[in-house]
Amino acid sequence: MKQFFSTLFSWLGRLRNFIINGLFLVFLLVFISAIFTGQPEVPANAALVIDPRGQIVEELELPAPGAMPFDFSFSAPNQTNLHELIEVIQHAAVDDRIRLLVLKLNDMEKTSLPKLQELGRAIMAFKDSGKMVIAVGPNYSQSQYYLAAMADQLFLDPMGLVALQGFGIYRNYFKSALDKLNIDVTVFRAGKYKAAIEPLIRNDMSDEDRASNQAMLSVLWSAYKGDVAQMRGIKAQRLQALLDKPASFLARYDGDYAALFKAEGLVDELADYHTIESYIAGAMGEAGDYASIDFHHYMAATASEFPDAKNQQVGVISVSGMIVDGKQPPGMVGSESMIEMLHRARVDSHIKAVVLRIDSPGGSAQASEAIRNAIVHLKASGKPVVVSMGSMAASGGYWIAAPADEIWASPTTITGSIGAFGVMANFEHGLEKLGIHNDGLGTTSIADGIRPDRAMSPQLVEVMELAMAHTYQRFLNIVADGRGLSVEAVDKLAEGRVWTGVDAHRLGLVDSLGGFKEAIEAAAKLAKIDADYSSVWIKPPLGLRDMIMLKLLGNADVLTAGLFSPSASLLGLPMLKVLKSDVDRYAHILSLSADQPKIFSFSDVRVSP
Repeated sequence: MKQFFSTLFSWLGRLRNFIINGLFLVFLLVFISAIFTGQPEVPANAALVIDPRGQIVEELELPAPGAMPFDFSFSAPNQTNLHELIEVIQHAAVDDRIRLLVLKLNDMEKTSLPKLQELGRAIMAFKDSGKMVIAVGPNYSQSQYYLAAMADQLFLDPMGLVALQGFGIYRNYFKSALDKLNIDVTVFRAGKYKAAIEPLIRNDMSDEDRASNQAMLSVLWSAYKGDVAQMRGIKAQRLQALLDKPASFLARYDGDYAALFKAEGLVDELADYHTIESYIAGAMGEAGDYASIDFHHYMAATASEFPDAKNQQVGVISVSGMIVDGKQPPGMVGSESMIEMLHRARVDSHIKAVVLRIDSPGGSAQASEAIRNAIVHLKASGKPVVVSMGSMAASGGYWIAAPADEIWASPTTITGSIGAFGVMANFEHGLEKLGIHNDGLGTTSIADGIRPDRAMSPQLVEVMELAMAHTYQRFLNIVADGRGLSVEAVDKLAEGRVWTGVDAHRLGLVDSLGGFKEAIEAAAKLAKIDADYSSVWIKPPLGLRDMIMLKLLGNADVLTAGLFSPSASLLGLPMLKVLKSDVDRYAHILSLSADQPKIFSFSDVRVSP
């Protein structure tokens, strides 16, 4: 029997190694094929199809190493890089081979309003170049419709839907449930607006949180509604009335959504696929089929056409995701990773200024402080630092932004949340009802530490309260020093309250309102460099696995374009078809949804003893 199991486990080990090595070989073949496959070409008189998939993000997130190479489902959806999309549209605007732009937004998921506005500016600039923009789709979500509304001609399926609903924040509250389960929750917080922990200690939204959310949503919705009204040539009040009483409006059209949307000017035409294709061909001067290229292939085909980096550069560093300690992959903000990139920016003689593109809800106070110190060190070298806030730069994200020479934000950026909190759950009473008791002894009054099965000692509770107050005070001092305000003035803006960019600008937490492009121009101006400069992204060094995955994520269609031909199947690669379909559903990062905004636990600053 012993020999049997020994042989069995030996063969299982060999089988495991065979599978792992085989799957790695598949990924390696994809990567090698991408290197040697010819670049796609841009046809003359072509339509550029903008078909983003998944969420539009600042930085593509990589999967955890544990998911590779076993997980072929890639459970999270695909992502599309915001800045690559913008660069492609800007290049196409001056490319004589591109006749018009087609927005095909079916697979684009909910995306934050600041990102939509950044992308929208690029689309409007494309229109200003004299070229046409057409939006097509069977339905439009709220995020999708914001971009589609910019089109010269907006098509909707005759049975389609424009899913506008406005913005809202709704949460579940658990206090009564926790009471029934005899779970005690100890909360430490500095700031009455730190509402992320309210669901654990309340059964409803507090007045403070309600007031803060109302102010924030009013700014976001006014911006969305106003932009759509301007783009569609309708009145914002009419759009508000439509969404306040949709049933009464729909009843006039016997329940026909599409007819209602066309009558109200939300769409231009109701048409099926073939009618739309004929229209696009006609707009391009073609009688039948027309040439087109999607943005991934266009980006690969035109890579060599983008200008080389110049001697004078503005370095750009992405600060996207939760802020944590150590080295982290793209999609997370690791303190060591950030410090390394900031060091490279400091010692590179070509880089004259740095823009930090922050899109983060916060995280570790210790990691935020380590990054802030590196930014201060970079500034001391004589290189100006400008912050460009994306969707969110809250709590730890603002901690990092505070020392910048200038802070730029979108009017709809979510920022502030200057505060601190911590939560400890205790199951002691619930366990006692089950007949489970905890007892023991220790050499000090805090020897039992923090345990879920034992109430915290009074001394440890006091320690946590003091540490929380100290962290909050340090946060206030950092903001006051960075923004040139008194601590008392900052305290009035703090207490964990979140602000939109427009309010933050009014209150002095932000210097200017504008997008990524304006922040780069401001950095160049502060560095006193002339017009002959370029912006360059500073990225952390990647290993082989990360490079392969970024290739797969960023250019899935381009990489696999030549792999699914008969010759590829003869090479033993048919399973790559499965890989391609799965790569289309990839990594996900938290954002404030323009479809249904949420306040994440801006979790902000965490304190541990």
